[in-house]
Amino acid sequence: MAPPKLSEIVADIPSLRGVFITAMPDCLLYEAWTRSEESWGTEDVASYFGDLVRANREGLKALKSWSAEMQITIESADLLLVLRELRSDFVVAFAFQREVPLGMVRLHTKRALDRLGALLPAVEAEARPRGARIVAFLQKYAPDPHAVLQRVALQTGITVDTLHRPEALDQGQVALLESAVKDVLGLQTLSI
Repeated sequence: MAPPKLSEIVADIPSLRGVFITAMPDCLLYEAWTRSEESWGTEDVASYFGDLVRANREGLKALKSWSAEMQITIESADLLLVLRELRSDFVVAFAFQREVPLGMVRLHTKRALDRLGALLPAVEAEARPRGARIVAFLQKYAPDPHAVLQRVALQTGITVDTLHRPEALDQGQVALLESAVKDVLGLQTLSI
């Protein structure tokens, strides 16, 4: 028997406006379902949800309060969002109408998550060298991504051409790169 489709799992949940499944750690849309009247850009939305869960996880770790059962609930004027990690390789975001009671949202979310486990494959993150992950993180979060590699090159003494091929960096260069990126982004640690 084939596993159920996302639409079969969630379409009958009252007041659910959309579901977004993000593959981690790269925050890429794996699958989405929205009601026909919604006009959301599912690719963009999914990447933000993955980053949001990652940032909350790191914040809770800093507070020494992290749990694998973390769930994020966001209430806006017209939406109630629930974000939850499903295993370590997926984040699922549910968008409900705002007026739904929170208890019902939690019940529907739990039931859907229980069924979604069968739908999702095991995903193995690509083992990229640390230098490549640091450069990708920098380019994603830098205030000026066009000039940031030049700035890092000046700080580290590593040429811009070498920074464009970060998988070739040696351990010493990776350490210099990481230090410069933390300085540029104003971070104590990099969550990569």
